[in-house]
Amino acid sequence: MISTYLLYQSYAANLTKTYARIGAEPDVSSAQKYYQDNIGKVTSVDDFMNNTRLFSYAMTAYGLSDMTYAKAFMKKVLTSDLSDSTSFVNKLTDTRFLAFAKAYQFSTDGTIADQAVIAQNSTDEDDTIDLYTQAQVNKGNAASTEATYYQANIGNITSVDQLLANPRLYDVAVRSYGIDPDLMSKSTIRAVLTSDLSDSNSTANTMGSAYQTLAKAFNFNTDGSVNGTAQSSANISTTVYQYFNATGTGSTAAAESYKIQYFKSAISSVTSADDLINNYALYDVALTAVGLTPATASKTLIKQVLTSDLSDSSSVANQQTNTAYKKLAQLFSFNTDGTVNGSAQTTAQTTSLVNLYSDTFDDTLQTSNDNAISGYKDAVEGVKTVSDLLDTTAYNFLISAYGLDADTMTKYTMTKILTSDPSDPNSFANQSHNAAYIKLAGDFNFDSDGNAKTASLAQTNSNLTSIVTLYTTNNGGAVADGATATAQQTAATTESTYYTSTIGTITNVDDFLKDSRLVNYALSAYGLSKANLSTTQLRKILTSDPTDPDSYINQSENAAYKALDVAFNFGTDGKTLSVPKNQVQDRSDLVATTAGYLEQTMETEAGDQSTGAQLALYFLKKASSITSAYQILGDKALLQFAQTALGLSTYMSNADIDVQAAMITKRLDLDDLQDPTKVNKLIAQFSALYDINNSDVASTSPVLQILNGSSSSSNGIITIDPITSSIAT
Repeated sequence: MISTYLLYQSYAANLTKTYARIGAEPDVSSAQKYYQDNIGKVTSVDDFMNNTRLFSYAMTAYGLSDMTYAKAFMKKVLTSDLSDSTSFVNKLTDTRFLAFAKAYQFSTDGTIADQAVIAQNSTDEDDTIDLYTQAQVNKGNAASTEATYYQANIGNITSVDQLLANPRLYDVAVRSYGIDPDLMSKSTIRAVLTSDLSDSNSTANTMGSAYQTLAKAFNFNTDGSVNGTAQSSANISTTVYQYFNATGTGSTAAAESYKIQYFKSAISSVTSADDLINNYALYDVALTAVGLTPATASKTLIKQVLTSDLSDSSSVANQQTNTAYKKLAQLFSFNTDGTVNGSAQTTAQTTSLVNLYSDTFDDTLQTSNDNAISGYKDAVEGVKTVSDLLDTTAYNFLISAYGLDADTMTKYTMTKILTSDPSDPNSFANQSHNAAYIKLAGDFNFDSDGNAKTASLAQTNSNLTSIVTLYTTNNGGAVADGATATAQQTAATTESTYYTSTIGTITNVDDFLKDSRLVNYALSAYGLSKANLSTTQLRKILTSDPTDPDSYINQSENAAYKALDVAFNFGTDGKTLSVPKNQVQDRSDLVATTAGYLEQTMETEAGDQSTGAQLALYFLKKASSITSAYQILGDKALLQFAQTALGLSTYMSNADIDVQAAMITKRLDLDDLQDPTKVNKLIAQFSALYDINNSDVASTSPVLQILNGSSSSSNGIITIDPITSSIAT
């Protein structure tokens, strides 16, 4: 009879070929195909367990074939809440049950757990917010350009018709006073601008205050000619100032720059407190600088403050509990009668006010942007459909972010954009040839029916957890040899933090491969740091379909890289794949299950010939994951292997558990289990001792023949210590 070690080697010498041979066996191939073709059709735990072929395959894959009959028990395993430490499966000491439960996505009620859907992932959300922030800057710059043009050219206007004929001047003039030039006819605006405001029946007086204010801002006669200049300097300033607010750019850096520039140039013309109060632009800057709100402040009170004698403790400014009023008075030099001695401000006062205004404005701008962004995030969070999204404040945010025309964009068109498939050249967004539409469609995650889909991820949560565990266990190889354990752990933690915070931003394999820290982390975790894989090779590995037997990764020469491929979620086109919304297994779990079935089949096949060979193959599979003697003690097969390999008696099980653990670690350095060479030597040692304990193979065991030959030459006799089972001669 063949020795245990030789039989073991016939399987383990080339596991890739062994798996390929076993996988090609008709029964195994048929079982695998049936499983892969039908597991996706499962809709409940009962559906799964009542399909004998599926359930038996799965149980075999996870080493639980002997429990296939215990359906009530296994149902409790599969429907346990994995996040609850007190749930049924989490209270079981045999880790095979937990591994089995993790491989399937069943809810506690037995249905398939729905994966979370997400309208926009964090990367695209950040992208949208960046677009919005930049759009505000662009809008401010555009408004500043138009404001500058207006100031430079309005003085050249000599008739109302000339103003109406200049679209840029006309837009600023009308829009500044809250009137949409696209909705109001020019004939009506002409009638307003040429109204006799002393006539109660004139067009301006009959259309409302906005039109009256517009007419007052210009100096047109009833025949359309100009009375002096089209606008006074003060009205030009007011018009421009209001233009920033009317275009939604009043809180932009461009508006801030204009307002400060205007204040510096116009303050010298102020000769009384009334001049300041009646100049909206100057008044706004002055009050904003000290933290007062121009729109709600009482002008009567403001005048009393500005004309207060600050040396008089009973003056209005000094009597205010809000110190902003006193600060306002300190920034000006008005007499108590409202006049000035020379100028309304000294140079120092102007500088102080401008600096205060700039600080306050920046804070206001930041608060405004923060509120808009926060509102957008709140609106997008939890959105399940396009209609849900468009019924929130996100609608206007998106219009601004993507530079869309608020006057022409409709929710119907926005819906068609958001339900477009960015990868389909015939989709609405792509057929529009509008870059903004295409970008908007690509930044969201809705299907053609308007429902949010599951996220497209480079790694599922379970695979992310696994890779971090692997990397941390290996200390990542991030520091030079000789570094302290603390330094290694710190380096590993740093790299793990970077990896976990960055991998979620990856949307395709090329982005992943461009980040050397991510690549090195993954290679280190899977023991491939010294494999010298090129970028081209890595791309082939990561875009290989592990469920396709003909794919690159399933060729025997590439088997060492399969674990790396399965750990990621890239499609054959290099893009990240969506996590199935309602599927009992994701791709990585499906691959793990089929791999487990092959392993179990191999071990069973070997076991039909030799229990020792089966134990050796099982130990080979488990060795690298063993970090504690208690893991060995808790696994019947591992314990049998260890007792035989280390020469320990089965009677040791009667001792205290800690004593048993000490007996194992006294004879076995667990760190050696990370070294394949040392693992192989231990398996050889096990095989020899197993064959000693099973004399029917002793006569054919080359290892024992050597031992026996050595013993005979020295007239030695092999004996076994009844307590430790150690060998003596």
